[in-house]
Amino acid sequence: MSIKARLSACAALAALLPAAPAFAETETQAAPRAETRDVITVTTQFRAQSLADVPINVTAFDAELIDRLDIRNLEDLALFTPGLVILEQSPNNTGYSLRGITTDSGAANAEARVALFQDGVSITRSRASYVELFDIERLEVAKGPQPTLFGRGALIGGINIIQNKAVQENSASLFGGFGNYNQRELGGHVNHALGENYAFRLAGVLRARDGHIENLGDGKDLQGRHVAGVRAVFSGAPTDTFSFHVIANWQEDSGPGTSFKSGILAAPGTDTSPYTAADLRLIPGFLDGQQLGLNRTVQGVTVLTDWDLSDALHLSTITGYRDYDSLEVFDPIGAGLNFVNFAEDASGRQTSHEMRLTFDDGGPLTAFGGFTYFYEANTQRVPGIFNEGVAQAFFVSTGAFGDPAAVAAALGVPVSAITDLRNPFPFSIAALSSGQGMVPLRANYTEESANAGRTEAWDVFADVSYAVTDRLTLTAGVRYTNEDKVASGYGGTSMGPNRVTFGPMLVLPATPNGAEVSQTASFDAWTWRFVAAYELNDRINTWASFARGRRPDVIALDTTSPDFFSIAPAEIVESLEAGAFISFDRGNVSGSVFRSEYENFQSAVFDPTSGTFAPDNAGNATQYGMELQTDWRVHDRVDVFATYTYNLATFDSTSGGQPQQFAGNRFRYSPEHSVALGARIQVADGPWGEVSLLPSYSWQSHFYFDNDNQEFDGVRQDSYGVLRARLRYETADRNRFAELFGNNLTDEQYLIDAGNTGAAFGLPTFIAAAPRTFGIRVGAYF
Repeated sequence: MSIKARLSACAALAALLPAAPAFAETETQAAPRAETRDVITVTTQFRAQSLADVPINVTAFDAELIDRLDIRNLEDLALFTPGLVILEQSPNNTGYSLRGITTDSGAANAEARVALFQDGVSITRSRASYVELFDIERLEVAKGPQPTLFGRGALIGGINIIQNKAVQENSASLFGGFGNYNQRELGGHVNHALGENYAFRLAGVLRARDGHIENLGDGKDLQGRHVAGVRAVFSGAPTDTFSFHVIANWQEDSGPGTSFKSGILAAPGTDTSPYTAADLRLIPGFLDGQQLGLNRTVQGVTVLTDWDLSDALHLSTITGYRDYDSLEVFDPIGAGLNFVNFAEDASGRQTSHEMRLTFDDGGPLTAFGGFTYFYEANTQRVPGIFNEGVAQAFFVSTGAFGDPAAVAAALGVPVSAITDLRNPFPFSIAALSSGQGMVPLRANYTEESANAGRTEAWDVFADVSYAVTDRLTLTAGVRYTNEDKVASGYGGTSMGPNRVTFGPMLVLPATPNGAEVSQTASFDAWTWRFVAAYELNDRINTWASFARGRRPDVIALDTTSPDFFSIAPAEIVESLEAGAFISFDRGNVSGSVFRSEYENFQSAVFDPTSGTFAPDNAGNATQYGMELQTDWRVHDRVDVFATYTYNLATFDSTSGGQPQQFAGNRFRYSPEHSVALGARIQVADGPWGEVSLLPSYSWQSHFYFDNDNQEFDGVRQDSYGVLRARLRYETADRNRFAELFGNNLTDEQYLIDAGNTGAAFGLPTFIAAAPRTFGIRVGAYF
């Protein structure tokens, strides 16, 4: 049997499933658009279903919609996904917020709240999670706890990136572009059939842009990017009942530094606006002359198999390996001071395997069950360098040594002599005060801390659906998780006690004699979901669900604890949600309302006595909201995609009868309202081709950058909107195109992040988003 015939026979078992892949043929060239809106087919429940039939709040984008909305990275995806906010400081440090629940910690032992997957393989580890989107078949974002579908990290939902596989055809594509800020883009794919049963696909992309914030410190612009990605896929169906995909991914990111600009201290010749020139510096000699910026490599191999055991039984597996290596160097103060520099040197590797058995004989009962094995080992090393003179002046000015006037009087010098950050007092005040004489302060004092985490986890899960009637289906699922964890860390210096306080460390957390400390622990838990789906008629599907999600327990390095570690208990969410999907001749409308309650919501609080962030249980929280979306053909020449989100997520006033630290505060990265609108307008067409206009606009209300909403005036983002548009020409056969594109066309000023590491010193920094960018892009299909 030819591969094409084999695939047609297996189509009902879910083409291109993340967990149950079939070697299916997909269209690689643009096809004429249908006269009515087709509903996207998704595999969120590990079987091919129309989005209308999935009893989950899922926002899905197929290749046509990805192109229409010009989704080229994860930030673009968030613009059009209700409840999703993604803010990228750099590819190494990206915040993901789904319904106000945020994942962004880079600690080696941290656990995620929002899960990210690449064809079913977890890519959730923070420093390796940001991947470039190219040659994508589909994007699916499932909201709400999904314990039997996603597993680890899916406290409140997950994002699955489904990549194009090799198909039984010979084809290729090539595109390129350029624009202001020296934008460059080049990418494409080659697909080659290898006989009747095998095929190979190679895809790649290169995207680069200079920075948009001038840096007076080293003359190199900040907030630029340079990414190169390559993917190779080998697919085959050696028998009528077995098929596979082998996928290899490689990505390298580099670029200038992140624009951590001080909002309090203006460098000479600048101001405190995050949108104007900054002065970020490196103390000479740090890390053997490393420059500000990022160097990161992420790579991995995935093997997907799909085996028809019988007409009713289907076995699928997902096996994955990933590793990453990342070094980012930054100035956390951003005020033109040679005060402090940090670097984050992170690396890790993971191995995972999932086996899933699915039963579907066409009757009322469908089910799946299986197990998952997951192993990861990660390290995060944080070296720092300090100018002790500037550090001393800073600590004196904040009152760390007592009243500055009294300190100055005791030394017989004016106050300005010991508080001037730009011309600091050169001798140790602590030494003078204790009679040790004039001990000079060092301009390049270094210290280092590190943490490491290792996790080995086994999961078993089962999910059963039963069609009680032709219209009513009930689903119940459960997952059991067992985890063995090891956490370790150290903090020390080779330069002896610092000369500002004469303590073992100046800022970073210390361990006895800089030795490594470690802790082990085991955890287990049950999570579950219950769903009722009811088809009111052929056009209206409704559903309601009640589910429990979990963020695993964390062994956190905590130098404030006598044994240097503390256990952050698992975060638990229980969520009640109801939704509907309504189909019309020209489009569809879907949405849901939800209410979620959280226990043990974890935060981190800076402890000035230890100079480190200590784990903090922020207690309980409550969230409720509504999400709506529509994809509509309003006219034969006009297609519209629109979303609206209302989300109110706040910390409860009390927990166990005790007042909470963040009582009544909003979750960070959680706008109350957001709206997105995208359109495809056919301006003109004929035998020569087609001209179309593709505008989009996204808006969100104000939100906070910290769970402490009152910390540091201005550490919030006011409401803003982003307008994007493309004017596109395509030939009549859709095989050639040229387009003008523009992003942030109104040149809206808004922030990517605020507070940051500088906030721990009382000096919050602010990072500006990209201004107006524009350019031209051309491409061809062969």
